[in-house]
Amino acid sequence: MLLALVDCNNFYASCERVFNPLLEGKPIVILSNNDGCIIARSNEAKALGIPMGAPLFEYRELIKKHGVVVCSSNYALYGDMSQRVMEVLEMNTPEVQVYSIDESFLDFDVPNPIQEAKSLRATIKQWTGIPVSIGIAKTKTLAKVANHIAKKNPEFCGVFYLDEKNSTSILQKFPVEDVWGIGRRYAEKLIKQGIKTALDLRDTDDTWIKKHMTVVGLRTVWELRGTSCIPLEEAPSAKQSITSSRAFGRPITELDELYESVASYAARAAEKARKEKRLASSMFVFFVFHPFRSGGNNVKIIFPEPTSYTPEIIHYAKLAAHEIYRSGHSYRKAGVILEGLVDENSYQRDLFANKGPLQEKQKQAMALLDKMNRGFGHKTIHMAAEGLKKTWLMKQEQRSPRYTTRWDEIPIVKTK
Repeated sequence: MLLALVDCNNFYASCERVFNPLLEGKPIVILSNNDGCIIARSNEAKALGIPMGAPLFEYRELIKKHGVVVCSSNYALYGDMSQRVMEVLEMNTPEVQVYSIDESFLDFDVPNPIQEAKSLRATIKQWTGIPVSIGIAKTKTLAKVANHIAKKNPEFCGVFYLDEKNSTSILQKFPVEDVWGIGRRYAEKLIKQGIKTALDLRDTDDTWIKKHMTVVGLRTVWELRGTSCIPLEEAPSAKQSITSSRAFGRPITELDELYESVASYAARAAEKARKEKRLASSMFVFFVFHPFRSGGNNVKIIFPEPTSYTPEIIHYAKLAAHEIYRSGHSYRKAGVILEGLVDENSYQRDLFANKGPLQEKQKQAMALLDKMNRGFGHKTIHMAAEGLKKTWLMKQEQRSPRYTTRWDEIPIVKTK
């Protein structure tokens, strides 16, 4: 059995380049919420020494000197482009496990894996504009290593097959801290023991590994030896909670604005729950004071019955906001976490509840709401409690248009 790991190269920067080809070859950095820190970089920006997570203000002079393009995060665009890449994978391979927004594992038992990978890579580039690297091996951990080699070495043209012939030489040069599943704490411990490469780890005695790294570490070692211990998951495990939270664009003090923010986050969380076909049993609402180090307050609410009905969740979110609001404080962030998620078709009903017809109408109303927003754009229809102006929204002063999800921001082609 062979597995492949498909990883989008510099994904956020690549999404920006798809609709703005003038950015090709230029250094690009993507900013976090409120344009505070650098969360993604193109290879050109990395070469300038701009680190991940760096505050933007510390590198303004360097960015200006080298003409670095600065973009606010555009999650609507990145999420949609990710979905397009995954759809291409699903059309061309029998089994796909989406691992993250820019990575997927594939069942890749094909006659000519290198040629198939090159063809798949070309198809993704042609259909979506996103460049990818593909690593092929017998296990997920080895596929991660192979993908790293494919991405860092241009001579392989974005595809590398890690097999028994080249495994030893590759693992001998691969740092143990870069092995998938080896965190900083384990890496420090391994290096102290003289285990500095993936090959050293592969050849370490099982007893020592199990004693110092538990069974999870032992699985990683076996994976490096070519024994698959982490199977390909055809369906992701059901979520146990859903979070919707953002920092505000400015500190806020008024309860009405806090009401709007938690209503907006509650509506978004409820929408996510319906998409997953889940109902929430409880909700956690929290505020964070300004500045962040000052702490915050929170409250948990248990629903009478599991629900994903937006008006009901907003109602309880506003009650929670009223309870934890403290006059005289400035708030920098708020959030809603839906917890105790259960399947919408299988959950414990309240013995004394009599909501059959009402619940069916609520379900139909939410289905129509979600359908309208999918067809005409996010938040085409929304609850009045979420507000209209939303002056508290996070800063995105340098965000590119949401080319693929908003009719009013769709690219316009002009001819001279």
